[in-house]
Amino acid sequence: MFSAPAAAHHHDDEETEAEPAKLYPAKVSIDPRHMVSVVIKINARMANLRNVYVGKRVSRGEVLGEIESAELETVQATYLGLFANMDAVRAFSMTSEEKMVDARMNLLWRGMSEEDIKRLEATRQPLKLIKIKAPISGYLYSLNVVNNQILNAGTQGGQYATSGTTIATIAQPGAIVVEASLPVSEASAVKPGQSATVYVNDPAKGRIAVAAKVQRVYAFVNPVNQRQWVRLQVFREPEHLGLLNGGVATVSFSGDAHVH
Repeated sequence: MFSAPAAAHHHDDEETEAEPAKLYPAKVSIDPRHMVSVVIKINARMANLRNVYVGKRVSRGEVLGEIESAELETVQATYLGLFANMDAVRAFSMTSEEKMVDARMNLLWRGMSEEDIKRLEATRQPLKLIKIKAPISGYLYSLNVVNNQILNAGTQGGQYATSGTTIATIAQPGAIVVEASLPVSEASAVKPGQSATVYVNDPAKGRIAVAAKVQRVYAFVNPVNQRQWVRLQVFREPEHLGLLNGGVATVSFSGDAHVH
């Protein structure tokens, strides 16, 4: 279980209410469908890892670090040769534009951004450092690289096919799944849209309460313990909650059901 550094302020969705009348056990997990991997598809060295850590909230386009790659410099030099001689290439080749598009796609696939390519074309010099940016906004769920680490692109099965190295994974805010276990007799009274509160333990603040609502009551009944799972949506979850994969929580239900 991981925990991100606690924020100095309190979130609006965190509650400090009295002890509820009844609590139900729950589990917190991450839905893999809402996870995005940051993959490096060239042989490179992690040259400048920024201030990143597991649990940090990142924005789309935020720079996570920089890589240095002799392989990519060679590809850039090839692109510059074609770019600088486009007029001559057009004179004897009917496929010059296709070659240019393919060369540009090769740079993008290898991790360069449109901004990087514009700089390359403006300076006419291969870029030594390439910025690695977050592809989506969310929480850093895993970080698998350190400064100066050598990254291996893996086996290439085609021009645009290689396993690459996953240096990080980012969980979207909607990746958090909270499921509470209720006796059948009590689960029947819970409805989608009903208000709930999820209680989790934070290393810095102790137990905190986070507002939620019922998403779904699963039809399956465990024949051994006669219990059902109830899935909850957490409202604007705080940073640390997104990292309690496999963690435990408790849930209370209140209010009338409001079907959405």
